Amino acid sequence: MRPPLYLLRVPVRLSQLALYAGDRGWTRRRGANGREADASFDTGRALHHVLNETFGPSVLKPFRLMAPRERDAGTVYAYSTLSKDDLRRIANETSIPEAGTIFALDRIDARTMPASWAEGKRLAFDVLIRPTVRLRTELPNPRPGKGSYKRGAEIDAYVAEAGRLYPDEAPRHVDDHQTSSGMQKAGRSREAVYRDWLAARLMPAANLVAERTTMAAYERSRLNRAGAAIEGPTATFHGELTIADPAAFATLLSRGVGRHKAYGFGMLLLRPLRQR
Repeated sequence: MRPPLYLLRVPVRLSQLALYAGDRGWTRRRGANGREADASFDTGRALHHVLNETFGPSVLKPFRLMAPRERDAGTVYAYSTLSKDDLRRIANETSIPEAGTIFALDRIDARTMPASWAEGKRLAFDVLIRPTVRLRTELPNPRPGKGSYKRGAEIDAYVAEAGRLYPDEAPRHVDDHQTSSGMQKAGRSREAVYRDWLAARLMPAANLVAERTTMAAYERSRLNRAGAAIEGPTATFHGELTIADPAAFATLLSRGVGRHKAYGFGMLLLRPLRQR
């Protein structure tokens, strides 16, 4: 029998999280010359480590940080098979001392997710994704003076599609972002590519309702991984899906969508359907 899944809410103070990340050296990276440099503050990486140190490895995963810009108070939402009482007990018994200043442990809240889902049920959702792919073969880089993307490299899904379909098309700037002229001619926008990327990763658990799914936000951001600052796309999608396989959908909720799920991406937050 599948254990119950809880949707957890954990208040967090971002200033205290940043201070702890700095103390632990998570805001530094080492360049090819061996020198250390600022790698910027990666909130997702810091939360990944502190959540593990407070509640146990991958206990709160996937998770999503909700925090207004320029505000110190934020909220971490996460799925877990442990209840709020279990989390408080673990934190009281074994967490690092700083956990009480980073998280409001006495204000953890939770609700139990449905024990089962109905095939064909339509739901709305909100998800933050890192739409990247790992290359199986080397791919030409259309930017002048830049070497090819190597096999195994993780790159923007839009860049990967442009490189495969239009390797000889010169890039151009659209809305201050370098993009492929071939993709523009074909009508393949970033939103369309990222929506297809998302649809593929929802299957076979659920089918994306493409006409009811839009990219609500997009930006380029840097992630601090293994001492390196990795630049890439971050996108928020609001949309609708139809459950195709109830058991697989329950697993999808608990595991998340796409890459970097342990660092704040891929959590499906379910929403009421919008009125048509």
